[in-house]
Order: sequence, then structure tokens, then C-alpha cells
Amino acid sequence: MGNRCRLRTATCHASSRRCGYPGLRAHIPPTVPITQRSRRSVRHFPVNIVILLTFLSAEVVTEKFLAEISKKIGSEWILVCVTLGVPSYVIDQIKIDGTSDVPTKIFEGLRRWRELRRERSDDELIVELKDALGEHGRQDLVEVVENHIKKCMLEKEKNINTALHSMEAEDTEVKDFREKLHTLNYLETQKVPVSPLQRTSKMPLENIFAPISIREDLEYQGKGRNIGMKNKRTKPVNSPDDMFYIDGDVARNVFVLGDAGVGKSVFCLRLVENWCKAQKICVSDRGESNVSWVKALKIFDFLFFVQLRHVNKSRSSVIDMIVNDVFHSHPGNQDFIRRVLYSQRFRCLIVVDGVDEWKVTDQVKFELKVEGLPNTENMVNCTFVWSMRPWVMDRFSEMIRGNDRVVEIQGLDTDSIDVVIEKMLINFYELDKDSSRYKKKEKYITEKSNDQTLESIMQIPLMAVACIQIWFEGKEVGNSMVRLYVAILDLLIRRSNKKDPLTADIIEKFANQSVAERNVPPILYQNKNIKQVMTMIMKLGRIAHDDLVSKETHLVFRVEDIETYLEEYELDLALRIGILSKCEAPGSFNEENVSVNFFHKSVEEFLAAIYIENQGQIQTFFGHLSSVEVIMELGNVLIFLSGLNPMLGSRISKQIFDVANVDTNICRLRTLSDGSIYRNNKVELLYRLQVNCYKEIKYAQSIENTTHELSYHVSDVYVDDNCDIGITKVTADILTHHHTDIRSLYLYVVSTDVENGIPDSLLTQYLDHTVSLQSLYIDGYNTNRTLHHISDIFSSLSTLILSNITLTPEALCTLHTTLQSNTVIQTLGLLGIKCQVNEDQGPEPASLAGIIQTLPDLSSLSTLRFEVANEDDKDIFLDVLSRLSHLHGIRYYGTYPNNNEYDRDIVQTLSTWSGLRWLCLVLVDLGDSGLQLSHDMLHIEGIILFQVNMSLSGWRYFIQSILNIKHKFDVDLDDVDIDEEVQTMIKDTQEFEVSHDKSNEDGSHTIYFTRVWPPSQQRQP
Repeated sequence: MGNRCRLRTATCHASSRRCGYPGLRAHIPPTVPITQRSRRSVRHFPVNIVILLTFLSAEVVTEKFLAEISKKIGSEWILVCVTLGVPSYVIDQIKIDGTSDVPTKIFEGLRRWRELRRERSDDELIVELKDALGEHGRQDLVEVVENHIKKCMLEKEKNINTALHSMEAEDTEVKDFREKLHTLNYLETQKVPVSPLQRTSKMPLENIFAPISIREDLEYQGKGRNIGMKNKRTKPVNSPDDMFYIDGDVARNVFVLGDAGVGKSVFCLRLVENWCKAQKICVSDRGESNVSWVKALKIFDFLFFVQLRHVNKSRSSVIDMIVNDVFHSHPGNQDFIRRVLYSQRFRCLIVVDGVDEWKVTDQVKFELKVEGLPNTENMVNCTFVWSMRPWVMDRFSEMIRGNDRVVEIQGLDTDSIDVVIEKMLINFYELDKDSSRYKKKEKYITEKSNDQTLESIMQIPLMAVACIQIWFEGKEVGNSMVRLYVAILDLLIRRSNKKDPLTADIIEKFANQSVAERNVPPILYQNKNIKQVMTMIMKLGRIAHDDLVSKETHLVFRVEDIETYLEEYELDLALRIGILSKCEAPGSFNEENVSVNFFHKSVEEFLAAIYIENQGQIQTFFGHLSSVEVIMELGNVLIFLSGLNPMLGSRISKQIFDVANVDTNICRLRTLSDGSIYRNNKVELLYRLQVNCYKEIKYAQSIENTTHELSYHVSDVYVDDNCDIGITKVTADILTHHHTDIRSLYLYVVSTDVENGIPDSLLTQYLDHTVSLQSLYIDGYNTNRTLHHISDIFSSLSTLILSNITLTPEALCTLHTTLQSNTVIQTLGLLGIKCQVNEDQGPEPASLAGIIQTLPDLSSLSTLRFEVANEDDKDIFLDVLSRLSHLHGIRYYGTYPNNNEYDRDIVQTLSTWSGLRWLCLVLVDLGDSGLQLSHDMLHIEGIILFQVNMSLSGWRYFIQSILNIKHKFDVDLDDVDIDEEVQTMIKDTQEFEVSHDKSNEDGSHTIYFTRVWPPSQQRQP
């Protein structure tokens, strides 16, 4: 905003003045109204227009000028000040002031006049002063004023001419640098490593790119937070505006998340390519071009592309990386780059790829403002795009602000897969120009790509490209990650043999080397091409392992370091095959220090898994898996290990299970009543990892025809209707596995079949044989499913939430009995439960207040989630609440829009509860009385109101009651109807710090703020 706002102000002021120097108008473009969506035209103004306007708008009526003229006015000064409109009380105050110096009094009178007229232009002030002096016969001073104006105009002309010469020189520098930057960026898009089938291993991005599905993740900063209700956690990114604009303003940070191979780096390169096209400098428009993205990137004067795996690990700031690494070979531009990045005159886009691959020294860690993210201070007019794997985002969730956006790359849809196939086949045509044979291959590839069992693999661009290449050769890939990467290694070796005659000669050198068969998984040893070079594969695996588990190495290796692992001919072969490639990132490659890296991180992870499994390194490797964060970082290695050795996969599941069960945050989330554990990014990703490990185990067992059933451990099982069918089916398989150990289970949809959710019969079967379950959350969500059976496990659960399901009378009775024997329950929620009394009639709401009232021991209960169905329930719950003074959290569901007085009675009781840490009200109408919190709520940490209705006076009472509580806590207002007066009241209160403020499409409002305490931390007005 900075440059644009000043430009608008300066332009408006300039156009409103009667300028005494008409020649200046030739240098100033017509005034253009700058609205939210017309900001993109700003960059078409002359580069230094702000400087020109600053000279034009420089003050004429300065204090120095007023001091000069004060010495010449004399005794008429009081009359002059009265004519100028200075109030009489001000003149009286000046007259009785202690000083006897008359010019000083005159100066003070003129200064106060200028203060009173501060909204007026210099031209208006000059006219007013000349009229006042002339009215009292001081024509001599009128001439002094006119001479001062002429002097000022001559000085301005001189300054502007100097500025214009400077602009011409700088415009040339800007143009030259933009062309150089364009060339550097464009070359990056011409060397994408894709196909070992091609004569060259790299090709232009345009030749392979297909549109990828991107969705905004609404969970960060609470944008998608929804209290106990069904909610859609993501929304599609359909245009560049959905990514780069937030409420009309350009975003500060865009975090791009995506799993391995899903296309994060390619997406970053696509941004680079589209920016190059937007500059219209020698860019080929061959192939399809996304016009909207090209146009959108015109707002950025410069784009800098930083690949973190290629930067020096001693750098802590983005600007140092750009200057010293990206432009390593262009030292003459480094000062100019710093000026550009620190300037408010240029809008810059900084694309930073591979945050999860960035490894730094301990010294750099100490220097970072945000752990794991390079510093960006003073780069005020820059937008940053950060790409990373999803698990990394948890590190930065606290820094997300209203001008930041989080998006996730989902991969390829069906149409995009067809585009990839079409482009790959065009590239492969030169390899086999026999039309009949080519058509057969085309048909074969199309048929294989439609295989439903490969759907999840084909959604990942890297995997899709690999599969197409393997099918073109007439080979199979299987439907597991291990099988696919074995096929990729085999393909790399075979194609190198065909197109490079020296490859076979080098492989001959491995003839006398071998690895004991007992140390190699059958899937590798049975492949003759891989078997030939197994010693090299093992050495590469050791390099990969040491790199991934070390905090010091950096994914990019110097040749001299690699040669401590590999013989010279082994390195030569790895480069010829394509497992390793020379670094060609800007600034990272020079003749004195040649570097290499694995052609993709997932290949490095696969080789590391081979080394760990073959060399008996598993126990040492497990020693590194000390936290959920490290497990997520090495997640792909764990998936590959599970597929290489199913028994090892069982041990891995136990390791993940044990680590998750001592994770403080996960344990805390399991006790919450809103199911927020399952909307937690870390927990969801951890379950996805466990599902992928399980799939690899089952596939490997099916190939080996193993009947031995291994135990499998899952920390937190999560299924809702946002999960793809693959996750749901695997979850169903996990639940039927009699040796499965699960700690918490969340099922949002209970249905009749696995296509629409988890069958209730399967759930009942699982609950009957499990002994380790601690948390159970079942939400039928309008499926009207009936649970015919309540398991004995209910008597030992610490968290139980049942919502929107129907119970038979027998099941309802069993629920009552099991809860009566439960002495460890900490979190209890019973909502929307119906009872099917008569099969000929529909289910009726069940009275749950009575069940809770008869529970003998509520001392362990810390969180209660409940609703009141009728007046009798209200009285029972008020009695229950009187026994629960130790309760820490309450989530109450009302009946809004129905206006029920018992809602207000319940809320009045809750609002005076001194021991509460958090209170959540959902669908409650509080009318004029509002929510009046007691000042005795000394432990309150959070208030959440979701679709709560209050009148204007009710909101005023609520806000005042917040101010009466003298400590810090959070307040979340979700989907509430509040008018502008209430919004203004919240924003203008110094004791409130607003973190999120947005109007919803339905007219409601969402606003999150913190009651700040102590007063020393309050923001200034």
C-alpha cells in the first residue's frame, strides 16, 4: 500500500492547487482515482512521480518565511491577525505572554493562523495573507510575499530539473536490470527436470505444465473455525485474485503447501514464467498460457526466485540470499537490488521455494525472527510466496495475520491428467514415430491412467509423469509408492543404457561387487538392472540418510563431499543415470565449487529408506523420531520403509503411536469437546501419514502372499465427508483389523456403506474388541443412522462426544449404564440424540439431562457440551451445574432463532461461573440483557460466541463486562449479527487488540480480538 497511498494523496493535493509554475504540469500525469481494483494501473505512472509531486507540494508558507515577515509588520499585527481569522482569545493569550519581543508575538500569531488553516493549500494561504496585508495598507509586504513565491518557484524548478536528470539515469538502470532479471528468470523455466526418456533430461516448463487444483486452507487464523457444526474447511482458488488479494489489498505472505511431488516447485516456476510473459520481453507464447495469471502479475515490478536448497546455509535473510546467492555472478547489481527491495516505489514478488528443505547453522537460528523462516524485515513493499510441505506450516500458524493467505496444492484432476498425457506423448513422439505402434502405446497409457486403484498416485504430477514414462516403455508400476520408485530407478538405468553407450561400460565395473541377498528386499534384488548397481544404490542411500537426519547438511552437496562416499566412476554413473544432477540454480554453480543434488527430494527419501532397511539402521533411525515434527519431516522415509518391510512397518506404527501419545498438544486436544483435534493440521497430517504407511504394508503383504496379520497402531483416526474415498476405505480396513490399537477415534459420518462413510455395523464390531480407545467422537451429521449397540468401552473413555445420531431404547439404556460406571470421564458431550421408540414412527429427541443428572461421580469431568430441549431439562441441568463448580469448560447449544427464555437462564448461570477457563455459546438469543460476564471470572481464557444474537444494548453490556475483567483473554465472535456501531466500539477500544475482522457473505460478521492486560500492553489510539 505504502507507495500507492502516498501517490494518491500527493496527486489529489497537486491537482487542487493553483500552481505558479505551469511548466510543471508537463511532468505530471492526469489524476487517476486509485480504487481497490485499479491499483494495478499504478505501475504505469512514471517511476519517480512521487518525487516530482513532493517537489510540487513542498511548503511555501514555512515558519522561516513567517519569521521573516513578522519582523516587518509592526504595530498593525493585531489587526492583521484579526483579519486572518485568529480568534480574539488566542490574540489575548499572545499579548499577555511573558515575552516582550514584539516580532516573537507577531510570529506566534501568524503561526497560530497557519495551524488553524492547516487543511488549506499554500496557494489559498498566500492569497489570504496578501489580502489581509493589503487591507491594512501594507502593499510593501504584499510585494515581499510575491517575491518569496517567485524565489520558491525558481528553487522548485531547479530541484525538479535535477530530479528529472536523475530519473532518466535511474529509469535506464531499472530497465536494464529488469531485462537482466527477466533473462535469468526465463532461463529457470526452460530447464525443468522431467523425463529420462528425452535426449536431454530437462525441458521447458510450458511443454509439461498442466493446471493443478489449488484450494485455500481456511483453518489458519480461524477463518474457517466453526463451533461444533459441519463446516467446509477449504475453498477453491479459481483466480490469481483469490491468491494475491485479500479484501482488495495485495497479500503480504502466501504460503503454498503441498505433499512431495504434488507440484510446489513447478507452481513456483509457473509464477516466474507468467511474470516473464507479463513483462513482454522476448517471451514465446507457444502453447497454452493462463492469461489471467499473466495479467495479475503485471502489478509486480520485479520478481525474485529463491530456491532455499541452493542458498548458503549461513544466510538468515531473504535479501542476503538474493544479493549473495541468486545474483552471485552479478556483483555490479547488488547495491541496486537492495535499493529496490527496501524501496516503497517498487512492488516486488519474492518466490521462495522449499522452506521444508532449508537447513541452517545454529547461529542463523539465533538470528531468525520466526523459527524456520528467513527474515524479511524492512522489505515493506514485497509480497512473499513460500512453498513447503504441509507439516511445516504449524511452525508459522501463530504469525498468520489478516493480510496473509494459506493455500494447498491438491494435485491434478481428471482433465489435467489428460493434458499431461497429451503433452508427454507429443514429447515422446520422436522416440517412436511408427504410427501404429505409437497409437497402441497411446491407448495403453490412456487405459492405465483410468485405473481407479491408481487414482491417488495419478493426482501427484511427479508420479503421473513417471507412470506415463513407464507405461510408454510397456512396463507396470503397481499401486504402491515403493513399487513406483523401483520402476523409476529401473527406468533411469535402462534409458541411460540405451542413449549413452558409456553407461554400460561403467556398469561393467560393478561386476565384482555385490550386496548379500539377505540384506536386500526382494523387490529390489529381483530387478536385474538395480541389482547390477546395488552397491552404488546403497552408497547413495547412505548419503541420503546422513543428509536427512543431520542438522548440518543442506540437500545440495559439493563434489568433494560426495567423493568421500562414492568412487569417481560411481558419481559419474549416478549423474549419467539422472539420480544425481548438477546444480544449476542462479548463483549456486561456479567453476570452482561444483555442486550436485538428488533430482527430487522424494528420490532421496526412497534411497535413504533402502539404506536404513538394508544396513540394520532402524534402531538408530528410531532415535531421531523423538517428536511429531520430526516424524512428519521424515514421513516419506517411513512410508517407503513400511512398503519395503511390512514387519518394520508395524514397528513404525508403534513408534508414531508412542510419540503422539506423549505430545502435549495432541493430548490436550483430545480432551476438547468440539472435535478440534481432528481439525488440527498436525493431527490430520499425522493420520494421513499413518494411512499411507498402512497401505504400503497391506500392498507388500498382498504381493508376498503373507497371511500373517501384523499389529498396527494408530494414534488418532479421523474420517469426515471431506476425506477422499481412499482414506475412508483404508480407515474401514483399519477398524476391521483385529490387531489395531487406536487412541482416539473421530467419525463425522456413520452410514450404511463405506462409499458414504463408516458403516455402523463395522463401528460396533470395532468398539466391541478395542481396549485402548480413550476418546470417541461420533457425529451422524444428518445421516439419521441408528446405533443399535453401545459397547462396554464407553465405561472407560475419557472423552465421549455423541452428536446427531439415533439410539434404540436398549442402546440408550446401555449408554446410561456405562456412563454410570465411568469414573474417568473428562469431556462429555451429548447433542441431538434421538431415540427410536417405535419403528413405525420417526425418532424423538431423547432426554439426556436425566442421564447426566443420575451419574454418581462427576468429579473427573472438566468439560461439558450440552443442549436443553425443554423446561424440565433446564431445571435438571441447572441442578447438574450446581454440582460442577470444578468445571473448566462449557459449550452450550441453544435454540436460536427460537426465543426460549430458558436459554437465557442457563447463560446467566454460566456467566457468573468463577472457575471457568473457557465458555462457548452456540445458537443462543440473548436479547437486550446480552451476555454480562462476572468480574469474578478470574480464570477465563476464552469466550466463543457462534451465531449468538443480542440487541445493541445487549452488545454494549457484553463489551463493558469484558472490560470489567482485569486480565488477558481471547474473544471470538463467529457469524454474529452486529451493526457498525458495535464493530467500531470493538475496533476503537484501546483495551482490545483485533486479530481478524471480516464480513461474511450472508451479512453476518466474524471478529476475533484479545482483551489486553496489563494496561502497559494496550495499543495506542
